[in-house]
Amino acid sequence: MSSWWLKKPMRMVQTNLREIDAGLDVDKYIESIREFCADVVLFNVGGIVANYPSKLPYHYVNPNLKDDLVGKVLSRLKEEGIRFIARFDFSKVNEVFAEKNPEWLYRSKCGQFIYYNHQVHTCINGKYQQEYALNILEEVIRNYPIDGVFFNMIGYVTRDYSGNYHGICQCENCRQRFKAYSGKDLPLEEDSADPVYRIYENFKNDTSSELFHRITEHVKKLNKDIAICTYTHEGVDIFRKESNTALNRPLPEWNYSASENVKTVHGSWDNMAVSNAAVHFVDYPFRHSAVSPHLNNIRLVQDMANGGWLDYYVIGNLYEQDDRVGLEDAKEIFRFHKQNERYFTGTSSLADCCLVVPSNSTYYGSMKEFKGIFRILAQNHILFDCMHDSVLEKPEALSRLKKYKLLILPDARNMSDACTAAIDKFVEEGGKILITGKTSMCDSNGNFTGAVRLKSAGIAFAKEVIPKEDGCYFRIRKEDKAKLLGFDNLDIVYMHSDYVECVPQDGTETYLGFIPAAMFGPPEKCYYTTETDKPGVFLSKYGKGKCVFIPWEIGRLYERLSNHGHEMLLMGCVNDLLGFENMIKTDASPLVEFIVHAEKQGKWNVINLINLSGQLGTAFLEPLPVNNINIEFRTDKEPKKVYGLKNSTRIGFRYENGKVKFKLPYLGLFETIILEN
Repeated sequence: MSSWWLKKPMRMVQTNLREIDAGLDVDKYIESIREFCADVVLFNVGGIVANYPSKLPYHYVNPNLKDDLVGKVLSRLKEEGIRFIARFDFSKVNEVFAEKNPEWLYRSKCGQFIYYNHQVHTCINGKYQQEYALNILEEVIRNYPIDGVFFNMIGYVTRDYSGNYHGICQCENCRQRFKAYSGKDLPLEEDSADPVYRIYENFKNDTSSELFHRITEHVKKLNKDIAICTYTHEGVDIFRKESNTALNRPLPEWNYSASENVKTVHGSWDNMAVSNAAVHFVDYPFRHSAVSPHLNNIRLVQDMANGGWLDYYVIGNLYEQDDRVGLEDAKEIFRFHKQNERYFTGTSSLADCCLVVPSNSTYYGSMKEFKGIFRILAQNHILFDCMHDSVLEKPEALSRLKKYKLLILPDARNMSDACTAAIDKFVEEGGKILITGKTSMCDSNGNFTGAVRLKSAGIAFAKEVIPKEDGCYFRIRKEDKAKLLGFDNLDIVYMHSDYVECVPQDGTETYLGFIPAAMFGPPEKCYYTTETDKPGVFLSKYGKGKCVFIPWEIGRLYERLSNHGHEMLLMGCVNDLLGFENMIKTDASPLVEFIVHAEKQGKWNVINLINLSGQLGTAFLEPLPVNNINIEFRTDKEPKKVYGLKNSTRIGFRYENGKVKFKLPYLGLFETIILEN
């Protein structure tokens, strides 16, 4: 059956086997998969280590292999009706083979290879990844009835498993290919201020995309029903993502990780499944210790609520885990999904707000702006999708945008002319946008233009960029409060980012007044002496639509310290200046996340609530119960009945003036409310 991966959200378990697992007890293995109610298994097949008797001369066979492990496990899984995705990792090759094929390998700027536990890093532009990998794939596909292939550690890998950075690959393949691509020499350093490095970023994307489309074509010629799965949207059927932790990552943990990952895929690409892995372990060096079960519970529930696959990833097999504390919780969520999977199948988001993921501007730190705004929206229960910024560069961009009433662009700097034209057309036809930071001020190669290139922003010209400085503020003036409501007790917000001083076009409204760097110590000298009329917010009308432009990084500031003033100001721009009306009204705590989907034939609406109250600093604890949540949901259909799936609760409701009103009596970790039409 073709496109099996799109029939419904699947339940996948990845048992990332080690060499020493070659003698696993197949009966116990199958039983452990059955206990998870999994219908897909991601299983190590080849690449770094072959778990089958490969005949290829440069494919390293597991030295602990006694027989055909892949064949045995695959046969048993097929008997259980469980699909098999074969895992490959072509990012490294055994040192014995590496020494015979140095042209396959990554080289640092000093000409060194990267050795790690007897493996050597290969280069994406070398013949191992470009050609020999296809031979390995073909051997497996011709000999085993697999359902999918997954590729680990894809693209341009510059760090080893200890996190050591080795720099941009300087192998001859990369040098020649980049020269042909750009006419320039490879950069030696990752420096976003270097225009050649910015070209190199595009080169990496284009060459990675080319390889994956070629791999896909090769696999599909062998068997068109095999699903392609990896960590990219290029040439794949299943976009694999991960919600994971790392010891050296800035804290606190991003507790919306799974929602972000699933929302982004569903909001960006059609006919693509998303499988976001809840990673069991703490970090690469500590793969035998698990993260808090409550953190993984959140990740799994967010996967499910947003319509993604359930996906759980452990090192080794399931039945010999050293840290089993969270396994029963994970199994319970998998069981819930199996019992109620029809409510998560054939649904789509009802959100009419879209937050753009500024992936193309990542090297400026724009993802911090994105995360801050993401949290503000989620905590205010705004229903929103996420859209990868590459979609805005496509010819179909405008048609995708028309689904939404509000588009938010968080410091999305790098844009082509086609992209800005599509956004302007969206506004001209009645859409509303909110843009922040230096959105649209760079071309598609990252070259700073000095202009706000979106015509809908209502800016005559950008006068200058005032660099970040301590002690700056914006005054919320009396006349601002006539439009921005709820600021009776707030006259000032701090501003600690670059600020683009702009001159508005005629007809563009301006709000707030910039206060340049003020004295902040000693206390006797803590006062400001200058207030200007330089605006902190612009509101323009363009065609039938509107744009709010915040020419500083309000989201990044909220991501850092979560100041109430920044939240109030952003929500004032959304609600009061742009007049956006959310389809949910509730008295629920900001710690309750809402996700709303509809069955595509109109049979039911699904309101998912996720309780995030268990996060305390770096700890993830059992969430506090929340009682008696009032919910008002805008819909043009009066439901026949309303009920909760998690607690098997029939819920009384009223329907009046196009709104369903009801009270949820109890919320633990999550609840899925069905409004049956």
